[in-house]
Amino acid sequence: MKKKIIRLILLFAAVLPISACEDMISEVDVPESDPKIVVFSVISPQDEFITVKVYKSRALYSPTTQQPWEESFPVIPDATVRISNGTDWLQLPFNADTRSYRIASENMPVLAAQTYYLDIKAPGGYSTEASCTVPAGIPPDIEITATDYVENYGERSAMVSFRFKDIPGNGHFYRVIPGSYYSDEYYGDEFFSESGLSRGESVFSDKNREGAYFTFRTSEIYTGNKPDVKLLVWSSVTDESYYNYHRSVLSFQGDNPFSEPSPVFTNIKGGLGIFAAVSGRLQVFSLSQQ
Repeated sequence: MKKKIIRLILLFAAVLPISACEDMISEVDVPESDPKIVVFSVISPQDEFITVKVYKSRALYSPTTQQPWEESFPVIPDATVRISNGTDWLQLPFNADTRSYRIASENMPVLAAQTYYLDIKAPGGYSTEASCTVPAGIPPDIEITATDYVENYGERSAMVSFRFKDIPGNGHFYRVIPGSYYSDEYYGDEFFSESGLSRGESVFSDKNREGAYFTFRTSEIYTGNKPDVKLLVWSSVTDESYYNYHRSVLSFQGDNPFSEPSPVFTNIKGGLGIFAAVSGRLQVFSLSQQ
């Protein structure tokens, strides 16, 4: 009998007018939530700067007047942001141009296998802390295995297959970002354009695949009539927090009402976000020679 009642309720709900649904939702008591500090920082031995972005979250279900070109969360410009290598503490000043806290890495070099600590205090009694350890591994050499050219509406594009072998040992995490340069005639400069992958994952681990080859294929890369189009592949060995955070973000489907809830990973004590470390390298390949 109980199952029949549930089916009838669901059937009745399916044919209710939209206005009735709005009335039902408006009667739900929503618990209050306080804003929190949101932190995003990824440090690397290859980066020129140590950068920390600090925001304040919005209260749950709070209205927003955000414009499309504005940042999702308000930046906190007057926090005290410090980083430590376990011996010395260094305060990062706020940079108004990048709207982040940053300092040249030469002031505190980011070293492989070193643990770093982050401490943030902001007006209003906010206080957060986190730590991360820089991976000791070196990103593997990438091998191009095939290049397929396709024609679409008279335009030529390439799809490149490549692979690399897992670093010896267990517990490695990786990030792979393929792309190419494109020229901007207005600014007279070149920019990196991510191509995406048609095969393989961008963020992955060697769990149950220790010592194996990881294979990938790019999405279409426009080559046109250019004499020397280059494929760029940024590969990096990451720490586990970086892996967990990006996997949780990639699993989140905010526009899919039928998807399972997917909480975003955080390693920020007293706040939200990520403080992680990667060690990466950029490898360049000429498509015209493939």
